[in-house]
Amino acid sequence: MIETGKETYSENKKNPGAIAGIIIRRKIPNAVVYVLFYLFLCCGNWFSMRRTLAYVADAGGYNEFISSFIGNDAFAFVTAGILPLVLYELARLIAFGMFRFMGSRAVADMEYSLRIFYGLGYLIYGAFSLLYFAVPALSVYGETIVRFLIVGAAVGLYTLFEARYRMPARLVPRSVYAFCGVYCLINLVFALYSLISELIMW
Repeated sequence: MIETGKETYSENKKNPGAIAGIIIRRKIPNAVVYVLFYLFLCCGNWFSMRRTLAYVADAGGYNEFISSFIGNDAFAFVTAGILPLVLYELARLIAFGMFRFMGSRAVADMEYSLRIFYGLGYLIYGAFSLLYFAVPALSVYGETIVRFLIVGAAVGLYTLFEARYRMPARLVPRSVYAFCGVYCLINLVFALYSLISELIMW
């Protein structure tokens, strides 16, 4: 048996390793996960927000103080996670709403794990996006295709993680539909928005 959160669940198929055990047993405090999650979202969307705010500062006709504040890299980083967070919460509400409807007992634990996987996906993409400073032309494709693939892979790994360690076998096929389907739909909108933004500012 594995104790997670306030409830106890039977192990599905495999005994968790050290890293999986930390996630399943929620050894990292929720507050720390929330803070790191937002920072990882900021990291993944920083380059895009930096360009967007620079464009707004240049085209908005603001005075020097406001323009310098809006175009500041630190301000861009802090605000970069807002849109990805809104999209994530929307996808989470839809996807996990399906699990609540199906009577899953471990929704809170699953949400905890998803933040870790999804956040790490954005962190990896953020590290990749540093290449855009050297080769700006890559951002046109990176902000649409590469982000979609990297974060999508993180969602796929999360689904496999749940299927391997915690999710009842009867929910596995529907979990693939819930997470991958909802992710693809919502992030497709984000990808189109990023593509249009990149083309406008290019």
